[in-house]
Amino acid sequence: MIRKLPNLLTAHMDAWGTTFIIGLMCLLLHGASAWGLVLTVTVGYWFGFAVNDYFDAPVDRLDPDKAARGYFTTVQVPPLLALAVATLIVALALPVFLSYGMRGIVVFAVALLIVWAYSAPPLRLKSVPGFDVLTHALFVQTFPYVLIMVLLGLPWTPLDIVMIAGFLLASTSAQLEQQVRDYDTDRLSERNFTIWIGRERSAFLMRLLTLVLLVVVSLHVLNGVIPTYLAPFGLVCVPLLLHRFVRRPDQPRSEWLFRATVIVALSYAALLLIFR
Repeated sequence: MIRKLPNLLTAHMDAWGTTFIIGLMCLLLHGASAWGLVLTVTVGYWFGFAVNDYFDAPVDRLDPDKAARGYFTTVQVPPLLALAVATLIVALALPVFLSYGMRGIVVFAVALLIVWAYSAPPLRLKSVPGFDVLTHALFVQTFPYVLIMVLLGLPWTPLDIVMIAGFLLASTSAQLEQQVRDYDTDRLSERNFTIWIGRERSAFLMRLLTLVLLVVVSLHVLNGVIPTYLAPFGLVCVPLLLHRFVRRPDQPRSEWLFRATVIVALSYAALLLIFR
C-alpha cells in the first residue's frame, strides 16, 4: 500500500494541475492574492479524483491498462481506512473555507456533495446519462473559477463570462472525449451519455464543441478581450485539441501529448508567478 502511494499522489496530475492554472488565471485577472485558497482547491480536486478512482476500481479492473497502473485497482484499501483518510483531508481543508464565513461553508458543502454524488452509490451521477456530462461541465473546470470569484467577492466582468464559457466548453468536450475513449470498457458494466447515444454521435459532439471552443477563444484573443499574457495557455492546448479531429473515435487520446501540454502550461504559470 505504501510502496504504491506515489501513484496515488501523482494520479490525474493533468486534472488538478489544470485546477491550479484556472485558479491562477482568476487571481491574475483580478489582481487578487489568495494562494492558500488556490492551493486548497487544487488539493481538493486531487481528493475528488481520488474518491472517483476509489469507486471506479471495479470497472477500471476490466481495462488491462487501468488495472495495471491504478492505485485502487492494485491496492485493496479497507473502507474504514479510506473513510478515515477522507475525513482527515476534509478536516484539514475546512478551516480555509470557514475563514470566508457563510459563503465558505455553503461552497464547501456543495463541493463535498458533488464529490460524493458524482462517484459514489446510490446516486453515482457519472452513471446517469445526461447528469454525467452536466456535472462534469459545471464542476470540473468551471467550478474552481466560480468558487474563487464567489469566496473573494470579486466583481464579475465580461471577460469572466468569456472565461466561464470557455471552461464549460472545455470541460464538456473533455468528458465526452473520456467517455469515447473508455466506451468498450464502460459498456460492460456502466451507463453514461456516450453509451446512451453511441460512440460515433458522442465523438461528433465532442469535435463540434472543440471547434466552438477554438473559435470562441481565438476571437476573444484577437479582439483583445482575453489578455495576451493568457494566450499561451490556449496556444499550448491547440495540438491536443486538434488531435481530436485526426484520430478515430475508438483510438485513445495521446497521453504523452496531454502530459506535455500540462507540464508546459504549469511551467508558463510558474513564469507568470515569478515575473508578474
